[in-house]
This record gives sequence, structure tokens and C-alpha cells, in this order.
Amino acid sequence: MNVEGAISTIQKSVHLAREAVEEFWTDYKRKAEEGDSTTAADRCKPMVCGCIGPYGGMLFSGEEYKGNYIDKITEQDIIDCQRPRIEALVGAGLDYFALETIPVQKEAEVVSKLMREFPNLKTWVAFQCKDSGHTGHGEPFAGAVESVVRDGYIKYVGVNCCAPTYITPLLESIQKYRRDYSLQLVAYPNNGQVWEKASFETAGKFVGPDLMTGFASAVPKWVDLGTSIVGGCCQTAPKDIKVIRDLIDKLRKS
Repeated sequence: MNVEGAISTIQKSVHLAREAVEEFWTDYKRKAEEGDSTTAADRCKPMVCGCIGPYGGMLFSGEEYKGNYIDKITEQDIIDCQRPRIEALVGAGLDYFALETIPVQKEAEVVSKLMREFPNLKTWVAFQCKDSGHTGHGEPFAGAVESVVRDGYIKYVGVNCCAPTYITPLLESIQKYRRDYSLQLVAYPNNGQVWEKASFETAGKFVGPDLMTGFASAVPKWVDLGTSIVGGCCQTAPKDIKVIRDLIDKLRKS
């Protein structure tokens, strides 16, 4: 596939998402008019979010979970890699944009600055973390967050694609910055399983316990900590998202 074909495919994904939203919304409004009990008067129309992952994702080596590539590339390398992808997604029409699974502070800083070229687009930054206090590369999570929000442009920040057991302490560690910078937090972990192979080039599988059962019960705590965008990442399923949705609905009604 050439560059033009790649851009077309990226933009088609946004168009398909838009079509799905419109189809859902038309059906939802019809049900509401008919008095369907499964509808709610304050239901918001779904929005479309575009996202890009880290530079390491294209290395096909699992580097997106470690960030060790950061010392081998320049700031311009990151910009040259990510700007065309961002432009393609933004050009197709989005409501939100996500810079997600970012394992290293420096990369988050570079791409966050790049997003200033698109000032009318709401953007969130989600870090990939290896434990309850550090990014995948090893920087303190709180310091990494502060580095991308200090100038006031990024207002949504958080964590994704890490074990759900890490989420609460990670969110607790940035409460000062949430208050100081009026932030909205995001959290969408994976199910806690890990890849069994050292190399992503060979066949393998995810192993370990599925932690999603315990994950759901923690959602109210995350909301109390200021999380307004909650979901799931790798190895989560529609049934897991439904549990989260049901919990959020109960919180809104309480």
C-alpha cells in the first residue's frame, strides 16, 4: 500500500464510524419517540475519536511498552512519523483525538506540542505504565503528566493499556495537577494479561489472569478521582464495556 492508499484507509475508518453513529442515533431517537424504556432523555449523541499510538508501535518489537527507542530517534523523527497520520484523521472529521499508549515522557511532550497545530480539536494524552507509579520507560507518571499539561493546552490526560490494578494509584498520584490545571482524567486499562513471547515477531498468546472482574468494581473510585472518560483497551470485550456503561449509568442516577 502506498502513502495515498494508507491515508485513504485511515480516513475511511473515520467515515465508517460516522456512519455507524448516525445509524445508531436515528434508531435511538425513533425508540425514544416510541417511549422505549431502554432510552434516556439525557442520552448524548455518540462522538467519534481518532487516535494514534507511539512511534514504537511501527517497530513491531513490543517497544511501545518500553519506550527504549526514544534515545535512538530525534524529535523530528517523531513529528515526521505522526503528523501525516494526525492530518489524515483530523481531515476526515473528528470530535476528539487521542494520543494513546505513550510509554515515554519525551514523546508525549513532542506530540502534545504537535497538536497545537490543530487548536480546535479536543485532545487527550494517555500514557502506558509498567507499574503503579511509572511510565513504560520508567519516568514518574506524575512528572510525565505535569510535563504535558503545564502550558494549559492539554486538558484531558490519563493512562491506558496497563493492568487495571495500577489505575487507582496512578490517578491518585496526579490529583494535585488535576486540581491545579482543571484536568479531566481518562482511564482505559487492558485486562491485565501479558504476552508470553519476548518477541512480537513470533507466534504467541496472552497469558495470566483476566483481571476485568475486579476492574469493574473500581470504576466508581476512578470517577471520584476525576475520570470522565472510562473504557477498556487490549483483551477487553464488549461485555466488559457494557458492565462499565451500566456502572456509570447507576452513578449518574444516584
